[in-house]
Amino acid sequence: MTRKVAFLTIHGMGDTDEYYYKPLKKRLVKSLGDNWDKVSFQSIYYQPLVQDNQEAYFNRVCKKLDWLKMRKFVLYGFSDAGGLEYSRNIPGSVYTKVQETIFEALGKAYNDVGPDGEVVLIAQSLGCQVLSNYIWDAAKPESQNITHGVWGSDLWRELDQDELNFRRLKSLKVLITTGCNIPIFVAGLNRENITPIAAPNTQFIWENYYDDDDVLGWPLSELSEAYSDIVEDKEINAGGVFSRWTPFSHTKYWTDSDVIDPVSAHVKRLLA
Repeated sequence: MTRKVAFLTIHGMGDTDEYYYKPLKKRLVKSLGDNWDKVSFQSIYYQPLVQDNQEAYFNRVCKKLDWLKMRKFVLYGFSDAGGLEYSRNIPGSVYTKVQETIFEALGKAYNDVGPDGEVVLIAQSLGCQVLSNYIWDAAKPESQNITHGVWGSDLWRELDQDELNFRRLKSLKVLITTGCNIPIFVAGLNRENITPIAAPNTQFIWENYYDDDDVLGWPLSELSEAYSDIVEDKEINAGGVFSRWTPFSHTKYWTDSDVIDPVSAHVKRLLA
């Protein structure tokens, strides 16, 4: 196998295009040059799993409402979050199906890089919480008999140990979160009980990029001492001259050099 690093992306909330990753990928291909041939690129796209019902409802009510663009963003975005968390313990739920998209993307990456491959993951907005849930569930011992998500199904039971460890993200070396919403889900808990994912290995690095004008993106290290021990917050100005000073910066991280350059540097380091 000639590919050494698996690079995966996962999008955030709202009405998201299937090819959401293209601007980021284009910049990375240019930065890495010939080294890109050593990278297995996989995009995780879960929006269709939640969007059909959102769109049907919106079309039924839109003639009765004003501020449609803003309403559509709020409906699609926050119903994504609410639906995913609410459905966790429901058999065949959206929560499980979204985790299956991550599980399947990791399977494709494993076919490219094998058991020695290393993983870099970049997650945006709600995708940070989605990915955190996946890693949290995957880290539970098999003896705990999880009953929800992909790890409560039989999908993983026929895998050999190497592939199982890979799909459990034991090889995750770099996690980049941008415009992260995790505090929206956990900030109301007692500070001592706010626990992040465990580091999957001793080389694990977690960098969280946020813009102070992005009302949907938050620092993480202040959530608890456990978070401050595992994640490094990095404040940037995301976007161009007309967006970096506004909440619209939430959609600009993956085209900003303050994110792309360190991501590229991480991949190059792992390929060296």
